[in-house]
Amino acid sequence: MITEEFQRIFAQVVDPVKEGKRLNLYSFEPAFAGPQGGRSIYERREVIMLTSNNYLGLADHPEIKQAMKEAVDQFGSSTCGARLHNGTTVLHKELEERLASFLGTESALIFSAGFLTNVGTISALGDGETVIISDQLNHMSIVDGYKLAEGKVKIFTHNDMDKLKYILERSKEAKRRLIVVDGVFSMDGDIAPLDEIIDLAREYGAMVMVDEAHSFGILGPTGRGTTEHYGVNADIIMGTFSKALAGVGGFIATSADICEYVRHTAHAYIFNAAPPPVVVAGVIKALELMEKESWRREKLWHNTIRFRSGLIQLGFDTMGSVTPVIPIFIGDDMKTMVMSRELLNEGVYIASAIFPAVPRGMSRFRTTITAALEDNDIDRALDVLGKVARKAGIINLRTACKTPPS
Repeated sequence: MITEEFQRIFAQVVDPVKEGKRLNLYSFEPAFAGPQGGRSIYERREVIMLTSNNYLGLADHPEIKQAMKEAVDQFGSSTCGARLHNGTTVLHKELEERLASFLGTESALIFSAGFLTNVGTISALGDGETVIISDQLNHMSIVDGYKLAEGKVKIFTHNDMDKLKYILERSKEAKRRLIVVDGVFSMDGDIAPLDEIIDLAREYGAMVMVDEAHSFGILGPTGRGTTEHYGVNADIIMGTFSKALAGVGGFIATSADICEYVRHTAHAYIFNAAPPPVVVAGVIKALELMEKESWRREKLWHNTIRFRSGLIQLGFDTMGSVTPVIPIFIGDDMKTMVMSRELLNEGVYIASAIFPAVPRGMSRFRTTITAALEDNDIDRALDVLGKVARKAGIINLRTACKTPPS
């Protein structure tokens, strides 16, 4: 029975959604009808994709699709079971071995989703005698992970090493301490000072887990992420398959003992269905392509610099981003929603982030640049953004930047 009290709670979320749809301003969950490269199909027309985590442009790669087709023929659509029982195939083991080899760790463990990887690993490691220390702006999967953990949680101000040191100093009596940070922060596009974090962790005897979701395949000379970017080693590397590797799922790469511990204690691993073999086969092929086609990462950074330079030249605030995750600050929820709809009408898809996803007054567009974009896609998107933003009073330049610096 849906009581009045339940209905009251539902209405707090549902009523604004209904109003947004009534005003034709609701832009969440658009249904696309084609692969998501630099462009996709929305309502039978082509749109430029400026929000897709397909960083290396592999999502429609013929070799990946062929590997997945062959896996379906060999393994079927699913194993219909958990990893510890009937859910593991030779493909799962192969991918884990390849990840450990690529990242230089003893072992690796794959999960069905990146979100579950963080939730499962952190909740398993955070027992009652462990203090979990987390950056203020960490991804919600990390937040949900430490909420499920039994240990105490300490939050430090975003990228504030003095605050982190203070927490480490004040928690010396704890038996175990685990510092968890995003490598690249998914809303602001900035990078954690992982070298400083690891130095502090070593000084105070803490373990470090880094979420490489938005840095794996992107940062570092060979795409190994934030650890390679800084030339450091983290105790636990977490990553996802749903971004640079164009699949779905997640992993940790770490010591053999930590992998075995998580394998036998993480509820998100023990009680969850295994990733389908068809997906695992695609990820294996994507990892191969990522290693041998370095031009994809080079093009990703070319596109990132071109787009960000164009935004800055137009007068937009990109909030200090230094990665392919480029926020465009708007500051007003209604303007953000109106502009999002107008952009889509002009053939440019950009996701919006409004309260409660971000604090009040901090609404923004969240663009994620990919190697699949061409220069003409970027230039067209900049023209449209300039036009829509001037109409909304976000920028005041008379003309859009026609040829942003490359």
